[in-house]
Amino acid sequence: MAKIIPYQSNRFQPIDYKRADDAIPAQPAGQLDLFNTQADQGIQLPLAQNTFELALKLDLHNDPSAERYYLKSIENHESTAHSLCNLGVIAAHKQKMALAIDFFTKALLEEPRHIESHFNLANVYFIAGNIPLSILHYKVVIQVAPDFKDVYFNLGLAYLEMEDFKSARMNLQHYKSLNPDKNLQSLNLILESLASIV
Repeated sequence: MAKIIPYQSNRFQPIDYKRADDAIPAQPAGQLDLFNTQADQGIQLPLAQNTFELALKLDLHNDPSAERYYLKSIENHESTAHSLCNLGVIAAHKQKMALAIDFFTKALLEEPRHIESHFNLANVYFIAGNIPLSILHYKVVIQVAPDFKDVYFNLGLAYLEMEDFKSARMNLQHYKSLNPDKNLQSLNLILESLASIV
């Protein structure tokens, strides 16, 4: 008979917050970047098309001035939902959860189907221990963007917290099937434990 390992609350952390428009297109191959700007810390950044792009590039280099440019982007009505979402990510990383929730919900007012804001809001609720509300937002992400891979892992962990082992196993297995090239040793251990329960 298999040994059942009791699940311990807060044993696992969800996949981290997601910035809106995380992927900045790379410089085309063979093309010289003739228009560089210098950030305060000596980081060379290509000239941005708008304030949001500049804020995102600064944010990706952990430059604190990114916040100022996200606020300017909102003021200029450039990628408002994305800027609010990314300000929420910055606030969450600083453990300012009430402020993070405020930014994420404002992003959702701008764009109700903003995937990253739903995902990030779910993560804040998960970390705060409001698992039913986190599950609701994870499900919204799946409804709007079923190919958003990381949501299945976090939803599986949320179901583990609720001790709904069947739903946890189903979502974690789906996450594993969407990521065949990843080394998922810890996930495999969780799935083995769940297999003995479900």
